[in-house]
Amino acid sequence: MVCKTFQRARSKERKAQRRTALLEGTALLVDELGVDAVSLSAIAKRVGLCKSNVYTYFDSREHILLELLHEDWSAWLADTEVALVKLGRPGDAASVARVLTQAFVARPRLCELASVVTSVLEKNVSEDAIAEFKTRALSLGIRSAAMLHAALPALDLELCAWLLKPTFALVAGLWPMAHPPPAVAKVMERPEFAIHHTDFERELGRSIELLLRGALQAGDAGTRKIA
Repeated sequence: MVCKTFQRARSKERKAQRRTALLEGTALLVDELGVDAVSLSAIAKRVGLCKSNVYTYFDSREHILLELLHEDWSAWLADTEVALVKLGRPGDAASVARVLTQAFVARPRLCELASVVTSVLEKNVSEDAIAEFKTRALSLGIRSAAMLHAALPALDLELCAWLLKPTFALVAGLWPMAHPPPAVAKVMERPEFAIHHTDFERELGRSIELLLRGALQAGDAGTRKIA
């Protein structure tokens, strides 16, 4: 790609526009190809920039994907907050688990990114970028814990914050199991391997419900502490 027409963004507004364009282009590529197939060169080509120009706005491909994860997580949280409020009253484990599960199922890109956050996205990224992501993740975690506490007030905030960790771990673990590579998917079609088939929505919903039921039945949730 020829870069003769490239002009560095000078104002904050223009820089923000370039970053937004890169994120939007990356989101489309992930939706079309999957995380593994998205390269920095492909991202640059999608938005009409040279690969070298992308480094003006992001450290690396992984940095862009990490930023995209934050955006998708924020959108998931906003949607889930609304859905839980619509329950109309404090819900039970089954109804809350159903809302959480449906919110994840509606955002497959978030699930895919969450499944590789530690193994892929947090590598080849500067300490400053990781610190920024972790700081914003803390804010999202606080909101998420408050959301869960409002839906299940028998669980205190500390326990709600802890429950988010295994919930996202379930998403991260079940997603690749339910979406294996083509060769694995072909093998899994054989009757003798049916036991290995993973239905993401069903397994996630059951797992989250059991997690919430266990927390509710663990005793006095208002005073229980997580070691």
